[in-house]
Amino acid sequence: MNIYPKRWQALAYLTAGAFLSPFDYFIVNMALPSIKKAFAASDHQLQMVVAIYGLTYAALVVCGGRLGDLYGRKKIFSLGLYLFLLSSLACAFSPNITFLIISRMFQGVGASFLAPQVLASIRVLFNSSEQPKAVSIFSSVFGLASVAGQLLGGFLLNLHWAAFSWETVFLVNVPVTLLCIIGIHYTMDNNREEKRPPIDFTGALLLITSLLMLICPIIFGRKYHWTWWIIALLLTGLFLLAVFYRYEVKSLRKNKPVLIDPTLLQNQPFVLCLFIIFFYNFTSGLFICYPYYLQQFLNRNPVETGLAIIPYGLAFFIGPLLISRIKHSSHTMIYIGLGLLISGFSMASIFIYFQEKPSVEMDISLFLAGLGHGITMPVMMREAIALIDREKAGQASGLISISIQIGSVTGGTIIGTVFFSTIESLGFPKAFALAVLMIAIFQVAGVFINKKLLKRNKL
Repeated sequence: MNIYPKRWQALAYLTAGAFLSPFDYFIVNMALPSIKKAFAASDHQLQMVVAIYGLTYAALVVCGGRLGDLYGRKKIFSLGLYLFLLSSLACAFSPNITFLIISRMFQGVGASFLAPQVLASIRVLFNSSEQPKAVSIFSSVFGLASVAGQLLGGFLLNLHWAAFSWETVFLVNVPVTLLCIIGIHYTMDNNREEKRPPIDFTGALLLITSLLMLICPIIFGRKYHWTWWIIALLLTGLFLLAVFYRYEVKSLRKNKPVLIDPTLLQNQPFVLCLFIIFFYNFTSGLFICYPYYLQQFLNRNPVETGLAIIPYGLAFFIGPLLISRIKHSSHTMIYIGLGLLISGFSMASIFIYFQEKPSVEMDISLFLAGLGHGITMPVMMREAIALIDREKAGQASGLISISIQIGSVTGGTIIGTVFFSTIESLGFPKAFALAVLMIAIFQVAGVFINKKLLKRNKL
């Protein structure tokens, strides 16, 4: 008998809270034209509205997972909800673009406390037979967020409720956050490590600094034409990441507190899982290029743009719910998921190349790609978290979240650069077709990594 009788109710509120992180990314993208008009904001300021959220989230997510291990996942999850609630209100009532950017930074802090607690709690609250279903439910949230963010964003922006416009994309967070705060209070235990060592502040500072130096150049490299100081920042970030790893190894040998147990990064199957997670999140490039293509080339409005992404998002939502009923090995399911991603994006590239406009064939292709994403994601999360001891679940969840976030940022940057840099020479349709094809090509890396992972497991 499981000692957590309310674990399924707690999971509902955990996933609803975690839903806010990707949802806010998708819905804010839809509001950028309205924000630009309201504040007479520059393109650089609009980029910061999006980037500062992802930067803060990626830099702090491991710290969020570690804090959950130390002080209790219920406490840290609740703290993240309160931060997200207050910062969403601050965003909605921002008097200027600078205030909005700062408020988005605090939203990223709140988001970094949410997602790691979910995977870590699943590892602790559920037994091994229940974990696949729990992870599938959590993973489906990301597909739902992509649909809800695009579609609800377009609807709210057209609604002009009570003289609000772009503000509604932040106000919509308020009822969800309040519901989660109340629900999690009554359903979840504050599970944490029995022994609570001091926080590794030096390690945290090194990791946060290195991640910021890695992610900032990736986001802003194209804007500044990959000048020397962008490359220098990137190399410095890599160097500091190596310094962080060596510092954690030495701290562990001296029995000092560590932010991330370096043995996690010496666990090759776990690291291989992180690489697969990194590459399949290059799919974020679709959500950058497709809305721009629809609105700038085909002159679609926000609602029509949101509707166009539904086939992908719906399949992304369905995929995780299907795999809990399919009795195949994890590696087989990963091959199936990556195969659907590759074939779906390849077909979409061909159809957009010849047809130029969205079609039934394009929708079917995106549905297949979304289904592949929805199948791959929960299997990889389940495989990765199962390789780690329960007491390190928070750290492992943080590393998984970093792989997701950096994969999304890197993929969005590479695919976006291919798209925007070839529009003038190739034209909109061919540039978009090439960008979509690039997403498919990068998924091939996941196939080879999974082959290596399968071979290692057979040894």
